[in-house]
Amino acid sequence: MKKTSVIIGAVLMAIAFVGCNAASTKYKKKLEIAPGASPVFEFKRYEEVLFCLDTADFQHELMAIQKEYQPFLDGDLSDPMAVKYLKDFAVDPFSRLLYQKVEAAFPDLDAVKTMVEGVYRHFNHYYPDLVLPQRVFTCVSGINSDIPPVMVLGDALVISLDWYLDGDEVYDQIGVPKYRSERTALPFLVKDLGVQLYQNYVQKPHKQTHLLEEMVYEGKALFFVEAMCPSLPDRVILGYTESQMAWAEENEGNLWADLVGNQQLYSSEYDVFRIFFADGPFTNEYSHEAPPRLGEFLGLQMVRSYMENQECSLQEVMQNTDLQGIFQDSKYKPKK
Repeated sequence: MKKTSVIIGAVLMAIAFVGCNAASTKYKKKLEIAPGASPVFEFKRYEEVLFCLDTADFQHELMAIQKEYQPFLDGDLSDPMAVKYLKDFAVDPFSRLLYQKVEAAFPDLDAVKTMVEGVYRHFNHYYPDLVLPQRVFTCVSGINSDIPPVMVLGDALVISLDWYLDGDEVYDQIGVPKYRSERTALPFLVKDLGVQLYQNYVQKPHKQTHLLEEMVYEGKALFFVEAMCPSLPDRVILGYTESQMAWAEENEGNLWADLVGNQQLYSSEYDVFRIFFADGPFTNEYSHEAPPRLGEFLGLQMVRSYMENQECSLQEVMQNTDLQGIFQDSKYKPKK
């Protein structure tokens, strides 16, 4: 298990590298803003409270903390079945193992606080009139793939720390796909938080039409994530390994030529959408070295090209629902 200090060092090295090498483009300069005021947070570690409750008097102890930890305890604690569910989770050996791993990986929340604060400050710069949750809770979720690692729940932000154990062997032991466990390093918390803020506060209603518009739609979401942390490496934004990122960059022109040549840009067929947006270890139709979700990769490049060639703010492109127009005005034309 890596210690927090080691993780922080890796994060800072990655940020420094990207910051020095990717800030020359025009669109990047648009993201070089003075972040808004530092947010005021109240961080609480639900996992440290839950796993230290006296199980001999569990119901009473839950009721004592219910108000303070309402996002997790909003049910009827007079219901024996509700209490049993929570107790079973708290005493489960696997849950307690995860708690121990989280405690070892995060003896404090300094790195998490720094990351959350950075994203919040960028969000506050662009959307000063929107109020983000100031109560932040960490927890152990049980590595539940049905629950996002970061969630906005009303006026609270919830972070499942057991999704950020940096490729720990526990993911393999419970059958988490390798391509998913590769996204458990701490920098992915920034990406996950950016996605949640986008979905909860910025995203516009969208009806799926054809491949090209879906690419731009997904590209807008990823560009928003980049705006919330401009130094975040592309491989984190996209959820790729370094070798997958290299493949995508080297083959961008070929991918585009293939789509145009096969007249797939305006396809609405399920199989075409699956090839370009389904998650997985690779895109089999191209290569075992090709990353998944290549539609997201191309979409991000389109939105970047749009920001490069248009006098447009982040807020304006996020408000713009003319996805076809964004593509046309982007002048996107990757090199072969």
